[in-house]
Amino acid sequence: MIALWYALQSPATEIVGIGYSGDESGQGRALIQKCIEIVKPSAEIPVAMGDGASLFATPKVEGEGPARLLVEKAQEWKGELTVITLGSLTNLAKAAAIDPRLPEKVKQVVVQGGAIRVPGNVTAVAEKNMYADPEAAAFVWAAGFPLVLVPLDATERLRLTEEEGQAILAAAIQKGMLPASEEAGAQALRASARLDAWGAMVAAIHPEFIHKQQMKLSIECRSTLSRGAVLADLRKKPSVGIDTEVAAAVEGDSLREWLRGLCRAEGGSW
Repeated sequence: MIALWYALQSPATEIVGIGYSGDESGQGRALIQKCIEIVKPSAEIPVAMGDGASLFATPKVEGEGPARLLVEKAQEWKGELTVITLGSLTNLAKAAAIDPRLPEKVKQVVVQGGAIRVPGNVTAVAEKNMYADPEAAAFVWAAGFPLVLVPLDATERLRLTEEEGQAILAAAIQKGMLPASEEAGAQALRASARLDAWGAMVAAIHPEFIHKQQMKLSIECRSTLSRGAVLADLRKKPSVGIDTEVAAAVEGDSLREWLRGLCRAEGGSW
């Protein structure tokens, strides 16, 4: 929610499409539409829903949803489109399968996911977005996209305090974005404790706040113990993996003022 809000409010961006998956209840779509309605009520932003099935799984529903939308928008905004992924890379991989020249048509792809020098958040070595569909991630890396990876390493310091979380939660409930139930509130607060998705959005919109380095990376798909891990060749002369720009750190302190504004339920960002 915070990442989408940030992008919608930014005068430096024009959002031309939103894709999401794994939302059988419809709550995700409702939240996206509510954000758009509050921040940019006159905007007509297409929102496409995927079924949440992994790259090589049997589709749960017919249609290509977010993947087809991405292919269409990449053609329409050829050379100008920045793709930001905040979940698994399934839809991006499917889009590249539909149009193998897609990597040439986008300006860059900012990927939130992976853990390189820090522990994963699903297994000891795997972060949830990569773990969800490592085959899709490996496909995306092999496809030749101009990638910027924003791993857990870079967003480690981007966390809400309990006070900030409660303030944002209260504002979201006030605006009708979340149900006013104690259980839902606690779940939303836990989900927002880390701001990994916001860090990726910042990397795309304000790269001046990001410290980056070049690494050779590969995605582990075979090993049971390390499935979904992002493997970096950290030797002095790396030779294994695909050249990737990696965010090493996000200057979160420079962005706290915007977040403090978001915490005010009356006026300001809300």
